[in-house]
Amino acid sequence: MADLKIAMIARSEPDTELVKKQLQGIDYDFDVYVCHSEGEAMEAVKGVDLIINQGVKMPKSVIEEIDTAKAIVSFAHGFDHIDHEAATDNAVMVVNTAGFCTEEVSNHAIMMVLACAKKLVILDKLTRSGKWGDETRQVMNNMVPVTDQILGLVGLGNIGRAVARKAQALGISVVAYDPFVAPWLAREYRVELVSSLNELAGRSDFVSMHTPLNNQTRKIVGESFFNSMKETAYFINTCRGGTVDEKALINALNSQKISGAGIDVFEIEPTATDNPLFYMDNVIVTPHSAGTSNRAKVAAQIQVGQEAARLLNGTWPMSLVNPEVRSQIEVRPLATS
Repeated sequence: MADLKIAMIARSEPDTELVKKQLQGIDYDFDVYVCHSEGEAMEAVKGVDLIINQGVKMPKSVIEEIDTAKAIVSFAHGFDHIDHEAATDNAVMVVNTAGFCTEEVSNHAIMMVLACAKKLVILDKLTRSGKWGDETRQVMNNMVPVTDQILGLVGLGNIGRAVARKAQALGISVVAYDPFVAPWLAREYRVELVSSLNELAGRSDFVSMHTPLNNQTRKIVGESFFNSMKETAYFINTCRGGTVDEKALINALNSQKISGAGIDVFEIEPTATDNPLFYMDNVIVTPHSAGTSNRAKVAAQIQVGQEAARLLNGTWPMSLVNPEVRSQIEVRPLATS
């Protein structure tokens, strides 16, 4: 029997080949648990050194059942399915795979900006139905430009900065609201920081969400924000649906307070088929697919395995979600690779 035990919890049978490949040279036992309930997750996390999580919800009740594991490594950039505050209270590191899908999500956000501005979905529908006359011209007569416009980013982390870089290549100026980012970093990316969300809303021709979902950011954008936006502006969300008051967004669209939206994430997923957003011609929807590509899928598995190896070798991980936990656990050397 190996000295180290890994429990991988998942919602369906996972592919573990690339993860295990990163663990070469480490003596470990690796058990997979397909979990469909809190009870199954509670049992899976007991008596192990490391937990790898592929999409399984870990509320406080599950976290409190962790008895020996030092860390949870998540197959995702977002970590809202794990109660990271409870993990901190229980001296458990939460590690995400930040960066594996940065290019994919930022590409998706830029795609949404362009598709909204150029009214891609409604014009596609009209063209397919053979309508080239007054109805189509009416849509085309009210089309905002892209170049020389202002993009407002809510959050200037890895993905936000990638969006800024790509938007600037299109001649778009970028402003951002992020009270946690260093001013020198914003200057390096030629992004102007603003002091409030409502200021960002009022100045932007497009708004794009790039903040994690936690207790501080839940419904951070709501009625006041949408009331501050330009009537000609578009709202894009490719981070987490819970960061936005979806009812307020629907009301803003219905009352024409904003021109449209590009939505990849919803408050509840899968969202109901009668969601009003599905019936609006000025809204583009996708199924939480922004971070998806063949390359991103491989990168996530490799990164999970690499972080697991760092933790089992006794070093700090590269992407620690709850750095405040450092004061509660033994000192570790920094990871060098």
